[in-house]
Amino acid sequence: MLKRVGLSVLMAALRPSLTIAAKLTAAPVLPPNLASANQTVSADATATRLIPVTTKPELPLLDVDFCGECMPFHQNEVVSRWKHVFTLFRPQARSLDALRERADAFFPIIEPIMAKYDIPDDFRYVPIAESDLQPRAVSRAGAAGYWQLMPGTARALGLKVGKGVDERFNAKKATEAACKYLRSLYNQLGSWSLVAAAYNAGPGHLKNQLRRNGKADYYSMTLPRETRYYLFRVLVYKEVMSRPSDYSAFLSPMPQAA
Repeated sequence: MLKRVGLSVLMAALRPSLTIAAKLTAAPVLPPNLASANQTVSADATATRLIPVTTKPELPLLDVDFCGECMPFHQNEVVSRWKHVFTLFRPQARSLDALRERADAFFPIIEPIMAKYDIPDDFRYVPIAESDLQPRAVSRAGAAGYWQLMPGTARALGLKVGKGVDERFNAKKATEAACKYLRSLYNQLGSWSLVAAAYNAGPGHLKNQLRRNGKADYYSMTLPRETRYYLFRVLVYKEVMSRPSDYSAFLSPMPQAA
């Protein structure tokens, strides 16, 4: 008798839970906060609930080059640097349209000057990385203009820099000076990726490394932290501006969790 009474009581206690479980089984989608190990869920509902809605696509590793020098993605450390810089760039993607408008106005001014000095087209993206194409940009160190030239460097390249006039803010004159400097760096270093690094850090450090190891390249050199990432920053701008659709999934806003 005690066993029968106990069983009856137990079944009465469980009946509401079984009724709820049956209703949940018929529901098309089960919110995650209602799921438990003891509930029965339809296959379709389970599949919907398990979709990782906050997962971002992986950064596509496409063929990337700077002035014909390919980025060596077979080196894990290079891949790590590329992903790091591209991920840091992601929040800026929303301002790409405005940047493209500035580039559309700026590129036609500088391209004939670059051609005059035989500077590769990829160097169009250097002033983007330097100043975001803001003509009045001035750094804490005193570099100024589209190309972020330091006062001493600018004067040595023939620009007027003073209280009354600062030709670093003149797009044509500053580009002329920058191209002279880039051509001089290439004559010293013989590699456009090293030229970009030297534009950021100065040629002295790179020359010393080349003297120690004549085969050293940008990706394997020991460089100051900013310079180690500098060419990657330039190339991020090249990639997102020259083939944006290839990176649109990676740069799109994160979906919100339900």
